[in-house]
Amino acid sequence: MPYKVDVYIAKAYASITVKDGLSDKPCVDTKTGTKLENVAVNPSATFHVLIGHKNGVGGVTVYETVPNVTPVPSDYEIPVELDETGKITFPKPKAVSQSDLDNLDAKVKALNQQIAGNKRGK
Repeated sequence: MPYKVDVYIAKAYASITVKDGLSDKPCVDTKTGTKLENVAVNPSATFHVLIGHKNGVGGVTVYETVPNVTPVPSDYEIPVELDETGKITFPKPKAVSQSDLDNLDAKVKALNQQIAGNKRGK
């Protein structure tokens, strides 16, 4: 049984391809009939596709297609990686590293100290 999936593109690309994980063939946008192979996209574009799902296996692969460059696919497990609206976002949001969290924590502490110092100075 196929899943209806919205593929939200978060930034501009000169060329991307969206493939069904089961068939390994380019998807077709169900609203426009556009074959999603080597298509240019603007940020906030959304494609509406049907993704195959069989015996618990199914997914979609989205990647930037650049001439003479091996694509780095972004694989999504369907339905696992769908958000509450049935959408995936490309590129995948990056996970926050521990060093990012530590840096943020240090900045928050510094701001708190600065605010506390300003309140005492008044």
